[in-house]
Amino acid sequence: MFSRNIIAFMFASSIASLGIAQDQLVYPLDVAVGPEDSIYIADRKLPGIWKVVDGKLEIFFKGSKTFRTPLNAIRCVVVDDDGTVYAGDSATREVYSFSEDRKPLPLTQGHIGIAADLLIDGDHLIVSDLETQRIWTFPKTGGKPEEVAVIAAVRGLAKNESGELICVTTLQDPVRKISQQGEIEKLITGRPFQMTHHCVIAGENIYIADNYANTIWKAELSPGAKPEAYVSGAPMQKPVGLCRYKEGFLVADPHARQIFVIDKEGKVSPLLSQTGSN
Repeated sequence: MFSRNIIAFMFASSIASLGIAQDQLVYPLDVAVGPEDSIYIADRKLPGIWKVVDGKLEIFFKGSKTFRTPLNAIRCVVVDDDGTVYAGDSATREVYSFSEDRKPLPLTQGHIGIAADLLIDGDHLIVSDLETQRIWTFPKTGGKPEEVAVIAAVRGLAKNESGELICVTTLQDPVRKISQQGEIEKLITGRPFQMTHHCVIAGENIYIADNYANTIWKAELSPGAKPEAYVSGAPMQKPVGLCRYKEGFLVADPHARQIFVIDKEGKVSPLLSQTGSN
């Protein structure tokens, strides 16, 4: 009887530990803010999307561990003003939309290889594709992507106040502006960053997540601008995703297994209480 109780206890403990893993971030790569400051998180190793409700995590959509199934390798997420969620998934070479039924609807028939970042542009989406080394656009309702620009290693997309597309690449001359005519202008030159990821434009400045440098950089959106560290170091570890949130920002950090809030004074604090975080 005693041994049976021990086995039962160990079994219950195992299930409990699995349960804990299911209500904590595993490897968050991106974060997005929707209507009424709702927060959505792309978690590469859930795999799927979390939604933050009343300060707590709930699963919005959980993909399968099986390769080539929707959101098995989710990399980015963005939310429209009407609450529609869009996510890029490299396992199926696709971008999906999610409406109220939370069912993934494929939008490009597998034309997007590795979606690194998504940007809503009116009735279209813009996506950076690491595989084809291009930036694409297509209708939010779905359709064949059209080429915007040929630029390799683009991991961050944003639009300035004039509606011009800004991209951030990990290559030389990392910040570039793309006109509506497709002309490319280099804004930040050289190699001032280590490993750039997502970016946000606020006013006349661009903010860039640098994974290797453990830094969020700030720079003016003008030719020859010199970036400066906006926030750096702990509690962040390896920032990747970045989005605007109220008067500050949210940062997705897969190594810290956390979403960090940066307030308007530049103070960094965790969004979630994660007892299992490193």
